[in-house]
Amino acid sequence: MDLKDFIANSLTQIAEGILQASEALANTDAEVNPTRLETYSSDAQGYGRTLTPDDGRKISQTRLVERVSFDVAVTTEGETKGGAGLKVGIASLGLNAGGGVTDKTGQASRIQFTIPMVFPSKRNRNGQ
Repeated sequence: MDLKDFIANSLTQIAEGILQASEALANTDAEVNPTRLETYSSDAQGYGRTLTPDDGRKISQTRLVERVSFDVAVTTEGETKGGAGLKVGIASLGLNAGGGVTDKTGQASRIQFTIPMVFPSKRNRNGQ
């Protein structure tokens, strides 16, 4: 797999994960990757705070935005048996070669990223 394909695939999966998490939390007041926020310095414990809405409503206290950091080890495996190609996975599991001889080559990479998130304080935005 080319580096550009690896980067494109990784970023696509991260973005799809953010969307999936947002959809799963739609009935809460959690926000994954909030769009309106003020960030703190890199020395602060929190990432920042949400900003008040554009519609003029006053919010007495904005919400704390946390950093959710990921450090994922990604492995690639190539096999020369039976024309199998390159396989990319999050974890490397055992291989059952079925009694055959398999020549395996591999490479490990790390992806580190942070996603800002406002953690939920209640189950439903409507108070139910």
